[in-house]
Amino acid sequence: MNLFKEAIRSALEEYLEALRKAIDGLTPAEARWQPTLHTNHIAWLVWHMARVEDAWVNRRLRGITEVWVADGWAGRFGMDTESAGAGQTIEEVRAMPDIPLTDLMAYFDAVRTLTRQYFDQVTDQNLARTFQHPRLGTVTGTWVVGHLLIEEAQHTGQVALIRGMMRP
Repeated sequence: MNLFKEAIRSALEEYLEALRKAIDGLTPAEARWQPTLHTNHIAWLVWHMARVEDAWVNRRLRGITEVWVADGWAGRFGMDTESAGAGQTIEEVRAMPDIPLTDLMAYFDAVRTLTRQYFDQVTDQNLARTFQHPRLGTVTGTWVVGHLLIEEAQHTGQVALIRGMMRP
């Protein structure tokens, strides 16, 4: 048993369960509610979390086509195959198609299935590989995994906060 991999798996599963709890029972209007004119809505955050995990784990770490493209999710959602949300304007966030949270989570679940498979087989050599990050330059697979945990923690917290603002 590799305790590092177990810690990563545990964190990813904890964040996914917290996300499920935070979105449970939300209406379509609540999923797109923005507390301010400059705040991402919950549906966008859920999509972005899944897209980031898909791009980083599948395209970068595994070197395979992302689930977003390979399984046709971009087409089903009527969205750009290249976008993962980074650098989008608030107008682009608002223009996101109305996608039910159940569909967004189905995409997230498809991504997570491959993420779990990756952590079942990943080696120290895999994690030591380097990758070019568009803003940060050269990063390692270990950095990608660590940053994925930060992304999931931050965005799960944002989703919970926005839900709490609607349903105190």
